[in-house]
Amino acid sequence: MAEGAILVVSAEVIPGKDVEFNKWYNEHHIPEYSSKMPYLKSVKRYYAKRSSPQYIAIYEYDSYDNLKKSLASEESNLAGNDADNQIGVLVKAFTFNTYSMILSQ
Repeated sequence: MAEGAILVVSAEVIPGKDVEFNKWYNEHHIPEYSSKMPYLKSVKRYYAKRSSPQYIAIYEYDSYDNLKKSLASEESNLAGNDADNQIGVLVKAFTFNTYSMILSQ
């Protein structure tokens, strides 16, 4: 069975700041910070038109151990600080959760 893990980051964007938020996330945050986190395989972003949170980003890892190592890294700390700087500017809040794969098909 394949072992995988994901980090899911959600964001509640301040009304009227969607364009700015997406530009910041896609053109600044991912290339300058998130993509440099060790062991990271991919980042995918999603938008919900009618539910909350409005935006999520899914960071994919080969294993839960690699995800934990990545979150303990300096690169993760820098990415978190970069995101924290957007609270009250572009977003109301960020939240994150980690998940371990339970079944691979």
